[in-house]
Amino acid sequence: MASVLLNDAQVITKVPRSMPIDVLPAIEIKTPEQARRIVAHSHRLRTLGLGLGGIMVGTVLYRHDVPLQMWVLVALHALVWPHVAWLILRRSADPIAEDRRFFLCDAAMGGVWVALMQFNLLPSVLLMTMCAITLIAIDGVRYLARGVALLALACGVAAVANGLAFAPTTDMPEILASLPLLMVFPVTLGFLTHRLSRRVRSQNRQLLRLGSIDALSGLLNRRHWEDAVNAALSRHCCESAVMLLIDIDCFKRINDQFGHTIGDEVIRQVGEIIRASLRQGDLAGRYGGDEFGAVLCGTDVAVAEAVADRIRSGVAELKIDRAPGLLCTLSIGLARGPAGMVNARKWIDRADVAMYRAKLAGRNRFVVAA
Repeated sequence: MASVLLNDAQVITKVPRSMPIDVLPAIEIKTPEQARRIVAHSHRLRTLGLGLGGIMVGTVLYRHDVPLQMWVLVALHALVWPHVAWLILRRSADPIAEDRRFFLCDAAMGGVWVALMQFNLLPSVLLMTMCAITLIAIDGVRYLARGVALLALACGVAAVANGLAFAPTTDMPEILASLPLLMVFPVTLGFLTHRLSRRVRSQNRQLLRLGSIDALSGLLNRRHWEDAVNAALSRHCCESAVMLLIDIDCFKRINDQFGHTIGDEVIRQVGEIIRASLRQGDLAGRYGGDEFGAVLCGTDVAVAEAVADRIRSGVAELKIDRAPGLLCTLSIGLARGPAGMVNARKWIDRADVAMYRAKLAGRNRFVVAA
C-alpha cells in the first residue's frame, strides 16, 4: 500500500541576484504552522493511498483464501494506521522527522504485502512503484535507497515465513482491483504537486521582489537598480531615455537637527514622491543613503525636466508633523541616454556631474548635463 508526503513549506530564504525565477531552489522552513500543514497533507494522502492499496491487496488475498488474522492485519494497516499516525504526529515534538520514520515503516509493510500476495505481478509492481514515488517525494534518491532496502528486507522475511509461495499470475479481478490505486492516487498526487509548486513559485517571486526593494524608500536598491539600467542598455532601450540623479540637500543637517527617525521618514516620503511622479516602465532606485536614481524611458529632455521639477516641488512642500520647521530640498542632475553605451557607469557619472552643478548653483533645482 502506498502514501506520500508533500512539503508545502518550501520557500526561498535567500535569492541569488543572477538566478532566473523559474529555477530558484526551494529551502525547507519548518515553522509550527508549516509542520501542521505538512502533517495534514500526509494524513490525507496516507489515508487515500493505504485505502486504495487495501482494496487491491485484499482482493489478491481473498483469492488465496488467507486466514482471518490476515484480514485483521489488512484492516489495521489500511483503515486504522493512517489515523493513528496522524494522532501521533499531532502530539510529536518533531512531526516531520517522525513522519519520515512512519513512511519507512510503510515501505517495509509494502514489502510484506508483496510477499503475502505471493508476488502477484501487477499488484506487486504497482505497490513497489507507489512506494518509490512516496520515498522520492520525501527526500529524493537518498531516501529511496533506504526505503527500498527496508522493503526488500521485509519482503524477504515475509516470503520465507509464507513458505516462499510464488504465484505471479494476475487475473481480471485483481487487475480491476488495482485500477483505483493506479488511476486515482497519481492524479491526486499530480494535482497537489501542481498546487504546491504554484504556491512555492508565488513565494519565490514575492521574496525575490523583497530582496530587490529598498525597505525604507520602497524603490529598487542600488544593485538591482543598476542591474535594471544595464539590462535596459543592453536591449538598446535608452537612446530616447533620460536619467535623473537626485540628492537630498543637507541631509546630514536634517538628521542632526531632527534625528534619524525623521531622516528615515524623509527618505520614505521622497521615495513615495519619486514613485508617484514616474510612469509604468520607468526605473527608480535608491542609489545611496540620500541619493536616488531614475531612468525615464522613451522621454525627451523637456518631459524629463517637467518630471524633475514636479519631484523637486513636491519635496519642497513636504511637511512632517513631528518636525515643524523642516525644509527639505533636492538637487537633481539630468543626463540624456548615451547612444551605443552598454554600461550604466558613464551615464550615472554624467548625471552626477550635473547634480553637483545644481548644488553649486544654490540647490533646490535641476541641471541638465551638457
